[in-house]
Amino acid sequence: MRPTKVSRRELLGAIGLAAGTSVVSGCGGEVQSQTPTPTDASAAWQYVSLVPGTVAAEAYRLMPEGGCMYAAFTSILTAWGKASGQSVSSFPVHMMKYGEGGIGGWGTVCGALNGGAAIIGLFEKDRKRRGAIIAELFSWYESTRLPSYLPNRDSAKIPATAAESVLCHVSVGRWCETSGNKVLSKEMNERCRRLTADVAAKTVELLNKSLDHAVTLAPDNSTPRAEEAPKSFGKMKCITCHEVDNP
Repeated sequence: MRPTKVSRRELLGAIGLAAGTSVVSGCGGEVQSQTPTPTDASAAWQYVSLVPGTVAAEAYRLMPEGGCMYAAFTSILTAWGKASGQSVSSFPVHMMKYGEGGIGGWGTVCGALNGGAAIIGLFEKDRKRRGAIIAELFSWYESTRLPSYLPNRDSAKIPATAAESVLCHVSVGRWCETSGNKVLSKEMNERCRRLTADVAAKTVELLNKSLDHAVTLAPDNSTPRAEEAPKSFGKMKCITCHEVDNP
C-alpha cells in the first residue's frame, strides 16, 4: 500500500491547529497531549497590612482630583500596590469617580463608604467575612462623630456630627444644620474631604483586623433591625428617615 501524500502546507496547517492542545517534541515528531494550566487572577489580590494614617493622608490629597469614592478606593489600592509589590497602574480607578456626591450627585450612599466597600470586595472573597467587614464599617459611620482627621497640626477644627445614616444627603444635611454652614460651601467641601480620609483609614483598620482573623462574623441577612421594626428593607438605621410606631 502506497503512503498518502501530504503537502507541506497541509502538514503545517495541521500542526497549527493542534498547537493549542498539544506539543510536537523529539526528533521523531512524537505528539504529546498538553492541557494549558488555568491561572486564577484573583489569587494575586491578597491583602497585606497597611498603615491607616498613610492611607488617610493620601485619601485627603486625592479628594479634589476625583471625589470621595475615588479618593477612598484609590488611596488604599495604591498603598496596597506599594506594600505588596504589585503593579496597579493599569487598574481603571477613574471608574470610581461615579460615586461622588452619593453617586453622580444623587445623594444616595456616601461615596467614601462606597469606595471602602468596593476595596473590601476586591480583597475579601468570602461572602460572610465581606459582609461582616462592610457592616462594621457602615455601623461605625452611622454612629461616630466625624470628621476627626486633621491634615496637619495647624488645621482649623471642623465641627463633627454623627450622621445616623449612610446616605450622603442625610449625612451632609445633619452636618450643615449643626455647623451652620451651607451646602456646597468651602467648609462643607473640607468636611467631606476629611471625612473621606477617616473612612479610608477605618477601612484599612478593618481589613488589617480581618487579616489577623479578628473580625466577628455577624448574621448576614437583609432584615431590618428588630428594635426599630420599620416598614422598610435593609440594615441601615431606619428611624433617621422613617417614623416608627411604638408597640
